[in-house]
Amino acid sequence: LRVGDARNLSWLGANSIDLICTHPPYANIIQYTDNKEGDLSFLDVEEFLNEMAAVAAENFRVLKPGRQCAVLIGDMRRKKHVIPLAFKLINVYLEAGFRLRELIIKRQHNCKTTGFWYESSIKNNFLLLAHEYLPVFEKPTENQAGRILKVQEEATGLAISQERLESTIKINKLETTTVWLFPGDKKEELTDKNIIKRYSSGDNFEIIKIDSSDNESQAIKLKAKKDLELVWVKSPVLSPSNGKRVNPQDYLERLQSLSYEIQPGVRLGGYLAIETRDLRKREQLIPMAKLIVDLLQDEAWWLKEIIVEIEADGQKKFVQGGNQDFLDIMHSYILVYERK
Repeated sequence: LRVGDARNLSWLGANSIDLICTHPPYANIIQYTDNKEGDLSFLDVEEFLNEMAAVAAENFRVLKPGRQCAVLIGDMRRKKHVIPLAFKLINVYLEAGFRLRELIIKRQHNCKTTGFWYESSIKNNFLLLAHEYLPVFEKPTENQAGRILKVQEEATGLAISQERLESTIKINKLETTTVWLFPGDKKEELTDKNIIKRYSSGDNFEIIKIDSSDNESQAIKLKAKKDLELVWVKSPVLSPSNGKRVNPQDYLERLQSLSYEIQPGVRLGGYLAIETRDLRKREQLIPMAKLIVDLLQDEAWWLKEIIVEIEADGQKKFVQGGNQDFLDIMHSYILVYERK
């Protein structure tokens, strides 16, 4: 055991470590010391990320090529809106030269969802942060070093359409945390009900689907109604059951165009909710939720929630990737934005 500064691992040689596991402090949430010099837990978000860039650089230097670095990190909340600290930190490690191998969700089991916290969640319209992220990075080998992950690839086109809500399921209580577990056969209906009931009065909303199309990519032709409380964008094109290759770049561009198009039709204080899912391309993970958060930084939209959805009856699996094992992607996301 050695006490030191993770920004300076000069006592370790380059390419000498097999595995790194780290759990950095969350910027300016819980202080670890009495303001000891170098304590990153006293820094605000941007300062924290700047200092973590030095940590990531040292992690990259000392790790052996082909080996992994796992970082446990969570998000923050300010003014009833989430700050995607985990996604920001993933960017820091990617900029240091790492590749993203896995993005694991760690559920917090000690979050209260009854009594005071339930009433507060409903009254103030926020969800309790109930998950952390465990991105697993990998240092490229010499043969992999020149390969850049490209999210543009040949695939089927995209079709964008509207959907009518048809559901018989009734819910007495809304979900109050950022982790939603629903039975697989009721997941879509329960998700619809929670999103619509929490972010609209129940009738002033619109559902839009992004799905695959055998034709060439279609232009967006939807025109949102005026004064909408909610636009709920579902992405069946990313579902594993879709069975067709997806062009991630095309999907991101369509989503960005859609956000611009519906913007005038959503009232101030209204919401845009986006369902999405991470993808895997060969040995790397494409973090679609992070890419959307990076992309939608328009002045009109303010990120409010990052919700993680998991099928309660889902089975843990492994899929083979060449000579290595990769985790199956068992979760999806809902990104909720507020119209500014």
